[in-house]
Amino acid sequence: MSTPRLKILVGADLHNSRSGLDWFCKLAAAHKPELITFLGDIINEQPLTFFKEVLGVLRDLAPAVFVIPGNWDPREALVEMDIAAFDGLKHLHKASAELAGYRFAGLGGSTPTPLGTTPLEGPEQGFASPLAPLLPADVWLLHNPVAGYRDLAGGTRNVGSPSLYELWRAQDPRPVLVLSGHIHEAAGFERAAPTTFVNPGSLKQRSAAMVTLTGTDTQVEMLGS
Repeated sequence: MSTPRLKILVGADLHNSRSGLDWFCKLAAAHKPELITFLGDIINEQPLTFFKEVLGVLRDLAPAVFVIPGNWDPREALVEMDIAAFDGLKHLHKASAELAGYRFAGLGGSTPTPLGTTPLEGPEQGFASPLAPLLPADVWLLHNPVAGYRDLAGGTRNVGSPSLYELWRAQDPRPVLVLSGHIHEAAGFERAAPTTFVNPGSLKQRSAAMVTLTGTDTQVEMLGS
């Protein structure tokens, strides 16, 4: 049996940017992904009308679309994701899905931010708990990064979640791919065998990633304007 190959276009952190959305649409047209994963922060709390518009646009860009919320997406956005979950789009916050022989598990929101008032942030203690029952999974979709991987803020300190790190260490076998956003300046990818960690960067800054997954082999291309 041949190893399934899956082309994934990864976006995150749009933050109300219509130009970022237009650019992402052009990427999808050029790369023709089989799956789009969107890792949250579509809007900065408002407007919800733009949030709903983005979900509709994403649905038309690929045969399958997996979305999770970011810490800036309002709680009403969770309902909108459920409403929009048809024709290939799935809401993967605290949920899992199967595609092309791979298992995906998702967790949106973030641990406490410097502001401390964004809609979907919560304490570090127990932050990773909703993800645990969904594992093992081949691919993790996160907004908040795992501690130590693509989580360097301001070039000086790691701000990822220690509880996600402990969960990653405990999964056997460990995931092949971990996708996270949130920390815009930490865009890029790195490997801690067998896992490849990818932060696509902020779509508001025209940064995204293209991932080709073939079994345990992961190829990553960072995309920028």
